[in-house]
Amino acid sequence: MRTAYSVRTVRAAEQALMARLPEGALMQRAAAGLAAACADVLRRRGRVYGSRVVLLVGSGDNGGDALYAGARLARRGAGVRAVLTAPGRAHEGGITA
Repeated sequence: MRTAYSVRTVRAAEQALMARLPEGALMQRAAAGLAAACADVLRRRGRVYGSRVVLLVGSGDNGGDALYAGARLARRGAGVRAVLTAPGRAHEGGITA
């Protein structure tokens, strides 16, 4: 069974965590989890190193999560490309990564 949470519930949980954690820590945790899940899928289909990954990146913090996750996969040898849906509003730190 999968559980879904409302936007209000998620934002309240994130706000409480962001008040206690250093700047960007929550985004890095999300990126690490996403990269690990993607790496598991890639391993089941062959390997991470040499795989090709395409990121569809929006303008918000979730787009930043994806960009940081892509950077992690690239460091493991995957070829990563990002398609930005709003290039002028993409997460700057994620773009840099």
